[in-house]
Amino acid sequence: MHHSSTVNIILATYNGSKHIRKQLDSLLEQTYPNITIYIRDDGSTDDTVRIVEEYIAANTTSKKIVLLGQEGGNLGCPGSFYRILEECGAADYYAFCDQDDIWYPDKIKWAVARLDKEAKKETPCVYFSAYEYYTEDGKFLRHSPPQKKRIGLTDVLYYTPASGFVLVFNEAARQELILRVNPGKELHDRWLLRGAACLGTVVYDPRYTAAHIRHPDAVTVEDSGNSSLLQSFLKNEIGGTAMTDSKKYLRHFQKTFWGKLTKSQQKTLALFTARNTLSRQIKKFFYPKRLRARLAGEAAIRILFLIGKI
Repeated sequence: MHHSSTVNIILATYNGSKHIRKQLDSLLEQTYPNITIYIRDDGSTDDTVRIVEEYIAANTTSKKIVLLGQEGGNLGCPGSFYRILEECGAADYYAFCDQDDIWYPDKIKWAVARLDKEAKKETPCVYFSAYEYYTEDGKFLRHSPPQKKRIGLTDVLYYTPASGFVLVFNEAARQELILRVNPGKELHDRWLLRGAACLGTVVYDPRYTAAHIRHPDAVTVEDSGNSSLLQSFLKNEIGGTAMTDSKKYLRHFQKTFWGKLTKSQQKTLALFTARNTLSRQIKKFFYPKRLRARLAGEAAIRILFLIGKI
């Protein structure tokens, strides 16, 4: 394959000294050569920055590593990722990267091949792939759930089919979905996927391209069966603010892109962002399209519609 397409890896770090070496090694071992790794640290108090500087000094690969400044202070997630996208140089494609995962060697090569084939330069396009879950000590947990080949608006209303670290997207997505608008505080992966689903295309690759490391405090009921998962969904989503936030983010998305949406997309968003009435709650409860990949998540969202939580 040709290696003319340029790729910027967007890596936001914060107190990641325990894991960052393995991640950086996996980036430098990518079989695709035309890569620049942009790193912004968000105010770490450990050795993260020193380790990054070590890698910059020792790097003899074809890839470049650029450590950006910390202007703006601690921006958190997704703010730090967005700041990197504002400050980095232009490229054909961009790949979000977390500090504590491990990328498989062909991850970027496979993404570029699909994007070169399917992405139109003037239209936002987001690629994502399957991935695997592992514990810190290398024990396999599970695969990411299978996804549709094509993702539409209803697939990204109350569900994120992919985590940020497997997203690779084109310059049109960077410009139209992030730089020219205010993405707000919704997580970067859902915002970008929803935007591309509405205004462009989303491409799914069923091959596993990375290991997502689940740390001891993050190995949760998500890694168990449907019954426990349903209980967890209901507990978190009835008692917490996740669903209130979700509706707020949907309204922000609706306001940001309303004039560019199709009539069908406008109608769908209008239903899910409008103030609750009994008739709307029932209409959402019986909405004909699936909204989440896992059965427990789907059951939970329908219950939340019925009781008027969202």
